[in-house]
Amino acid sequence: MTSIICAMLDDFLRRLRRPPPHPVALPPQGQARAAFGALLGLLLSGVLSQLALTYAAPGAHIAWLIAPMAASAVLLFCVPASPLAQPWPVIGGSMVSALTGVACAQLVPDTMLAAPLAGGLSIVAMFLLRCLHPPGGAVAMTAVLGGAAVQEAGFAFALAPVGLNAVLLTAAALAYNRLTGAHHAHAPAQPSTVADEDIDAALEQFGEALDVSRADLATIVSEVEQHAAGRRARGLCAGEVASPPVARLAPEQSLETAREQLLRHGVPALPVVDREGRLLGLLTQSQLLRAASESEARSMGARARLALASLGGKRAGRCVGDLMTSGVAVDAARPASEAAALAARHGLARVPVVDAKGRLAGMTGPAELLAALHGLGMEQVA
Repeated sequence: MTSIICAMLDDFLRRLRRPPPHPVALPPQGQARAAFGALLGLLLSGVLSQLALTYAAPGAHIAWLIAPMAASAVLLFCVPASPLAQPWPVIGGSMVSALTGVACAQLVPDTMLAAPLAGGLSIVAMFLLRCLHPPGGAVAMTAVLGGAAVQEAGFAFALAPVGLNAVLLTAAALAYNRLTGAHHAHAPAQPSTVADEDIDAALEQFGEALDVSRADLATIVSEVEQHAAGRRARGLCAGEVASPPVARLAPEQSLETAREQLLRHGVPALPVVDREGRLLGLLTQSQLLRAASESEARSMGARARLALASLGGKRAGRCVGDLMTSGVAVDAARPASEAAALAARHGLARVPVVDAKGRLAGMTGPAELLAALHGLGMEQVA
């Protein structure tokens, strides 16, 4: 038994020595925004509540601001998107807890029993009414331990000051957070590979309540997927996602032969290499179409000169080397994302990938990168 206690104590001390993680990922400016907003919200709620209660019940001993509202302010201004910080949980949870606390104070004479009973029953009531709000438990106990003024107010305590405080503080938070860019509800996530039933199953398996809505969980999962894909993309080299070209062109080939190869393989572009396999350029279907249009527009005189050149043994017409585009390639050691960006910039499905000696190592583009990120084989890429 002693060894178990010592082990537990040692584990406790070891945890104390660790730097505690920040419970809310807010940058310094966000923390300042939340603190200042809570100050303004509590000040405004207190002043307006005092004015309203003084006017409605002059001379009555009614608290104009209750302490649990400070806890509500933490949720409203620090984590406004939390399900526990939405208007209905804040207002409904505070008021139903106040009613529960007053009922316990009137029905159970022993304060030592009434206070914890009020806290526990208020949680039950908030769960049933779907307005769970952590400060509600404190409101319930305040109704029991608040003294003669609260007991004199009776069930009206739930309306003033509790309901009045909650409404004013919530309205102040909604206005302040909107002005400062904080959100009480996030836009729905973009379509993701994770369905709602997947989230429900995971939460059920997790077995604990989380202070985040299912919609926000879907948003988080979607963002995580995008960031993870970007991180994996930065770790992939162009050579790792390159696939062998379906064909290669030589610079001296005629445009007619090149056109036949492009059509036969159904690709928008083919690499042009020399005899040693070094990349010289890239020939695309759009270049061939443009060349064909120019040929149709030639004058009769130009056609006659081409015919005479052909009879004289000279090369008639242009070849692949005359038409190809140079400089569109990515080194195999560079990030694969650069190849995808280069292909998108030039409007190509794939761009050549070259090794350290300038030899053609393959072709790659956004489709190959996407396939690699999702673990698909290159043969599955459309």
